[in-house]
Amino acid sequence: MINFQTADLIGPSVRTGDATGNHLIEIARILRQDGIRTQIYSNYPPGPTPDDIRPLVRQTDYAGYSPQSDLFILEYPSWYPLAERIRDTKGATLFAYHGVTPPELWKVEAGREQMEISQLRTQLAWFAHLAIADSPYIGRELHNLSGYPMERIRIIPISVPVDTIRQRPSEATLAQLRAQWRLEGKQVMLFIGRVAGNKRIDAAVAALARLRTSNPVLHLLVVGSKEDNPAERELAVRLADQAARLGVADRVTLTGRVDAVEPYLHLADVVVLPSQHEGFGVPLVEAMAAGTPVVAGATGAMPWVLDAEKGEERAAGLLCKPGDAEDLARQVQRLLTDAELRATLVERGYARAAAFSPAVFAHNLRTVLAEAAELAKEPPPAAQSPMGRLMRESDIALRSYRVRSGSPIVGRLIEWVRRNSTTHVKEAYLDPIIERQVNYNRLLADEILKLQMENRRLRAANSGVRTGVDLIEIARIRTAVERYGAHFLERVFTAAERAACNGRTESLAARFAGKEAVAKALGTGIWRHGITWTDIEIVRVAESGEPALHLHGAAAVRAAGLGLGQWSISLSHDRERAIAVVVGQGGI
Repeated sequence: MINFQTADLIGPSVRTGDATGNHLIEIARILRQDGIRTQIYSNYPPGPTPDDIRPLVRQTDYAGYSPQSDLFILEYPSWYPLAERIRDTKGATLFAYHGVTPPELWKVEAGREQMEISQLRTQLAWFAHLAIADSPYIGRELHNLSGYPMERIRIIPISVPVDTIRQRPSEATLAQLRAQWRLEGKQVMLFIGRVAGNKRIDAAVAALARLRTSNPVLHLLVVGSKEDNPAERELAVRLADQAARLGVADRVTLTGRVDAVEPYLHLADVVVLPSQHEGFGVPLVEAMAAGTPVVAGATGAMPWVLDAEKGEERAAGLLCKPGDAEDLARQVQRLLTDAELRATLVERGYARAAAFSPAVFAHNLRTVLAEAAELAKEPPPAAQSPMGRLMRESDIALRSYRVRSGSPIVGRLIEWVRRNSTTHVKEAYLDPIIERQVNYNRLLADEILKLQMENRRLRAANSGVRTGVDLIEIARIRTAVERYGAHFLERVFTAAERAACNGRTESLAARFAGKEAVAKALGTGIWRHGITWTDIEIVRVAESGEPALHLHGAAAVRAAGLGLGQWSISLSHDRERAIAVVVGQGGI
């Protein structure tokens, strides 16, 4: 049974016309229908919002918000500073993952680093009791990026107002749009979405050029934001240059952001989405609801959305090779010339779109909330995850510090004195020093996460990949050295390792963790299969200073038996603990 009294919804921003914003708004309405007091916190200034939602929205930052609600839902289309507050939640916590565009598909420099950071910070999911994903594809992506358990990921397709979209606008409205964009007498190939590299709008432009002879009145209409950030602006210029180069500049229109996309769906003859990465593809559902046939890239979640995973026999749309202009042109031509195929896809589209209705979404959400309420009786997975602990404790800034006094008046007085008496020291010296340390800690944590991601990628590509992770308290090694001295050091570390560490306890602890991690990767433990501590040796490469692993004796035999010939190792530590991550794979 759901027994939430209050709920906090967190997002980068809130606005209609944006998939993440619409998702957040829909959740807020459902929670309020159920009598749950709901607040929406936006990291950045909100855009246009419905009248019933606007009073709920508050723009804030990390320091200005502290989670206190029974229910916390974090929207994650990409990383933003306020998302870090998921570490501090008190009640049931959900991580709503919408997919992160792979950096390698980001066609311009601007924003690529943000995509890399966003992939790394999917580790924040570990602080949630459950994660919700828009599609099975996105659920697998979250698992592959973060390691978050698949058994805690629930699929809740995005809500689309299919009944509203199906209602055809007046002919006067459509005529006005045609006049506005000079589309009188034209066939319209419509793309809906932001101008982004992974969307492969360039393939639509190239497909148009291939179709111009057989379809002399075909026009490409791109409806979506094109100036919200430097990446969009740069790509919009590139698309204009491409259209001019191919001789179709007068047949390509980029509208920018519009108030409502629904009329454009009824204006179009075909909707195209030739993306190389889509975690869902809301325009596909919108097009099906409007009765406009679609062509989409055969990748990501799009085949699932169109029910086309098993071929065209039951599909509600056509698929093309992702980013392939020739194949896209071929499929568009089929829809423009085959009336029977078109009619079949329209009917299937109506039926498929019903699976994404608001009623279905509300039912799915309430089911997951009930499950989250039960799971919230225990801590989220991060409590048992070394990586979650590492990321949580990498921030030493005490941003949430509050004076703990039983008297509200005395507490406020102490807080005022503390704040004002130290400002001249804190702002000039302490804040910069602490933030530099936080940045350094995060850098170490991110490097470990990068290696973890690479581990998972390699594991998926090569069943022979083995990994190991170990976290150890440095005090444990310090105690062993003080108690057993040279006997302990000589038994555990080789002469080369002892010389490299030069008595530094944190370096010894890092190598100790490294040896344990290697043993885990080998599927054994120290002293099992005859493996000794010194059979696993971790030294530094003189030129680069990077750690290097050498296996001897029984450890080398065990690795050879597993077909492991190449090793990567990462060692890190702070003042209290050391962590090691290793990857072994086949090779020379």
